[in-house]
Amino acid sequence: MENRIPKNRAVTRRDFVKGAALGTLGLALGLGKSKAQAHSAVSQVVLIRKDEAVDAQHNVNPKVVAEMIDAAILAFSGEKDVLKAWRQFIRPEDTVGVKYTHCSWMRIHTEQAVVDAITKRLTDVGIQNNRIYAQDGGLPAKNCTVLINVPTIKVHTLAGLASCLKNYINFSPQPSAYHEDKNDKLGEVWQLPDVKGKTRLIIVDALRPYFGPGPQINPLHRWDYKGIMVSTDPVALDATSLSICKVKRRLFKGEDWPITPPPKLIAAADAIYHLGTSDPAKIKLIKLGWEQDILI
Repeated sequence: MENRIPKNRAVTRRDFVKGAALGTLGLALGLGKSKAQAHSAVSQVVLIRKDEAVDAQHNVNPKVVAEMIDAAILAFSGEKDVLKAWRQFIRPEDTVGVKYTHCSWMRIHTEQAVVDAITKRLTDVGIQNNRIYAQDGGLPAKNCTVLINVPTIKVHTLAGLASCLKNYINFSPQPSAYHEDKNDKLGEVWQLPDVKGKTRLIIVDALRPYFGPGPQINPLHRWDYKGIMVSTDPVALDATSLSICKVKRRLFKGEDWPITPPPKLIAAADAIYHLGTSDPAKIKLIKLGWEQDILI
């Protein structure tokens, strides 16, 4: 199992998290639907925060992070047993790609504690190590029956926002085709044959997001938000992440601080590629834990 960070249309299709269509798709996959979402007409996002997740020196506490992920999965699934909750999304016979981010350019990496907690739960539900690919670039999506998207959150100098939707950009043979004013086409990547229909779960590392411009990282623009988010809807997660970053930018600057380039990818992923919902009125946000400076 490659799960150290060295050197990558889903079951996040809108109906996967909505109403009766969720049941149909879940049955087709041989999976149960989330109890909490069985009667939901909106996309659900769970946000959990714990003050103890990151200390004053910006060190991440792996034990707390693992507890946060478990709590978020339980809340999202509606289960009371954590392994039953994971089995709503993952089967023992699956081959799973855990697609984290380890960008060498804008160095806001998925924390190893997050990756380790996820891969441990995959083994707990019966996935053998040789069927877990925890990688960024080079993740063999073609070999995987399931993808778990594990991005960070960062305002991005080439796409406006880099989180769930953009985390799959290096599945494309031509990532530069989605930069700057072409970021609204990023939904295409989710339709590639090796990717489409495979994303059953998204776990966002919101422990230490980045809200400033890049590509050079300014330490003043990174903060300890101490959060984890869980959903099956990448668009709802990106819309939520963008809202948090916008508020943080406004507080930091004392006025509106427009993001350049505009992150058009979110609305386009909804309206054009039908990967989820970008409308805040159709996103049910469940907040757990520490609420200080939650920003949303």
